[in-house]
Amino acid sequence: MPFTDDFLERIKDSNDITSVVSSYVSTKRAGHDSVCLCPFHSEKTPSCHIYSDTQSFYCFGCGAGGSVIQFIMLMEHLDFQESVRFLAQRAGIAMPEDSYDRTADTKQRLLEINREAARFYRDILISEKGAEGWNYLRGRGLSENTIRKYGLGYAPDDWSTLKDHMTAKGYGEQELLDAALLSRSQKGNTYDKFRHRVMFPIIDRRGNIIAFGGRTLEPDAPAKYLNSDETLVFHKRSSLFSLNFAKNTKEKYLILCEGYMDVISLNQAGFDSAVATLGTAITPEQARLMRQYCEEVVISYDSDGAGQKATMKAINLLADAGVEARVLQMSGAKDPDEYIQKYGADGFRMLIQQSGGAISFELQKLSQGLDMDTPEGRASYLKKAVDLLADVDNRIDRLVYVSDTAKLCGMSSAEIEKAVDERRRFKSYNAKKQERRDLINPPVRSSRNDMNALSQTAEQKAERGIIAFMFHSPDMLSRVEDKLAPEDFPTESYRNMYNIVANRIKNGSSLDLSSIGDEFSAQDVGRITGIINENNLLPYQKERLNEYIRVLEKHRDRYRGKKPEEMTNDDLLQQMEKLRREKSKK
Repeated sequence: MPFTDDFLERIKDSNDITSVVSSYVSTKRAGHDSVCLCPFHSEKTPSCHIYSDTQSFYCFGCGAGGSVIQFIMLMEHLDFQESVRFLAQRAGIAMPEDSYDRTADTKQRLLEINREAARFYRDILISEKGAEGWNYLRGRGLSENTIRKYGLGYAPDDWSTLKDHMTAKGYGEQELLDAALLSRSQKGNTYDKFRHRVMFPIIDRRGNIIAFGGRTLEPDAPAKYLNSDETLVFHKRSSLFSLNFAKNTKEKYLILCEGYMDVISLNQAGFDSAVATLGTAITPEQARLMRQYCEEVVISYDSDGAGQKATMKAINLLADAGVEARVLQMSGAKDPDEYIQKYGADGFRMLIQQSGGAISFELQKLSQGLDMDTPEGRASYLKKAVDLLADVDNRIDRLVYVSDTAKLCGMSSAEIEKAVDERRRFKSYNAKKQERRDLINPPVRSSRNDMNALSQTAEQKAERGIIAFMFHSPDMLSRVEDKLAPEDFPTESYRNMYNIVANRIKNGSSLDLSSIGDEFSAQDVGRITGIINENNLLPYQKERLNEYIRVLEKHRDRYRGKKPEEMTNDDLLQQMEKLRREKSKK
C-alpha cells in the first residue's frame, strides 16, 4: 500500500536533507543553502545545490533532483519504498504495518540467500572437503583470522552441491538463479555456477553480502576469476570489494588495487584502506564512490602493460570525479600481494610515501618508446612535456616538474619554464577567444534528463510552465482544464506528468516532492525539480499561465489535434497552405 502523506512528511522532517547529503559527500555553505560536487556524475566544480527551505536538491549538471527520498534512491540504488524504509530506520521511525513492498521483499530474500550461501562455502572451506581451498589460501600467506574476517570459502568441484544444500533449506531453484548462484544449460538444466573455486564474498557498505567472486584452482582454466552476474542487489559498476572495511579507515587516502588477494594481503598487513574493482576497469561510478570516503587515491595496479594502461584510465576518471591520484611505482614485484610477501608492510608503507602524483606518472609515460640519449628523442619528449606542464595550474608544483624535466633533458630549468609559460599564454589566449565566441553565440548546454531553456520549443516551455504552475498554485488547475485537454500537451513525457499531477490535485493528495515519488521515478522527480527551479525565476502571475495556455491552444489548432507524424500528405499540404496565408496577412 502507498504511504500516507503525513508519514512521508514525517520522514522528510526527520531526515534533514543537508545532513543526509553531507553524510555521503562534502558540502559547502552557499548563503542559506549548500552546494557540493554531484555524486551522480563526474565534475570538478560543484553544480549540485541543496535547498534547506524546500528540503530538496537539484544538480544543474546532470538533472538529478528531488527530496531526500530521491537522493537516497539514487545514492543507494533503492526503489521508493526501500528508500523510505532506509530513512525511517535512520530516524528511528517505525514503518506502517500495512506498507508492503514486493521488490523489497525479493531483495531481502536474495540477501538472505547470499548469507546462507556464504555460510555454506565457509563451512566447506574449514571441512575436509575444502582442504584444497584452505591450503591455497594459507599458501598465499593468509592467516586464519584474515580468512575468517573476509568470510572466505570454497566451492567444491561438483555440479550440484550448493544447489542441493540450498533447496534443502527451502530456497527455490528460480530464486537461486535470480541470485546468480546457479546457471542454466542449453538443455534447460541448472547447475552450480561456482565450482572448484576459492570464494570471496562481496559485501556492501551496510554489511550485506551482495555477490561473490571465485578464484579457480584449475591450473589451465580459461577464466582465473569469475564474478556473480548482476542481480537486484548487485551492481558491479558501483561496487567496490572491501569498502565495508575501508570506509572506516583513519587514513585520508584509499589504496586502489586490481584484485581480491591484493586487497586482503594489504589489509592483513595493516593497510585497511585498500579496495578493488570487481574484475573490470574502474568506472565513473566507482570513482565517485571513492570520492565520498577519501581526499586522494593511491593507485596500486600491477606493473605489467595492462596494469599501466589501467592506471592511466583510473587517473583520468578520478580526476573527473574531483579526486587527487598518486601512483605506486613497484619494482621487484608484479603486484601488491607479491610486494608484501617480499618486502613486508614497512617496505610497502615506504612505497606509499614515495608514490608520485599523476603528473609524474604521465611525464614518465611520455618518455616510453623514445631514445632519450639522442637529440631527436629529447626534443620529442620536451614538446609533449611542455604541453602537459602548461596545464598544471599550481606554480610551485609546475616548477618542481619543470626542474625534473630539465634534468632529464640536460637543459636549464629557466629555458623550459619560459617554454611552458609561452604555452600557457597561448592556451589562455585561445580560451579567452572561445569565451568571447560563447558570449556572442552561447553553446547549448543540456543535462542528462532535461533540455536547456535555449533548446526548448515554445510548446515545451509552455508545457513545463503549466506543470510548474500546478505545483505552485494547484487552484489554477480548473483554469487549465477549461481550455486544454491532456492530449493537447504535445510532448508525451510532459503529458504524463501533467496527468498525474492533475489527478493528485483532484484527489487532494500532496504535491510535495517526497510524496510524489510513489508515482514518479527518481529521474522524473529530478526533471520536475528542474522545472520548478527554472520557473521560480519568474513571477507566478495569471498572465503568464494564460500565455502558456494560448501557446498550446495555438499548437492544437494548428495541427487540428493531430501530431505532425500522424498527419497525411494532404494534411501537411493543407497546413502549409494555411501557414502561408497567415504569414501573407501579417
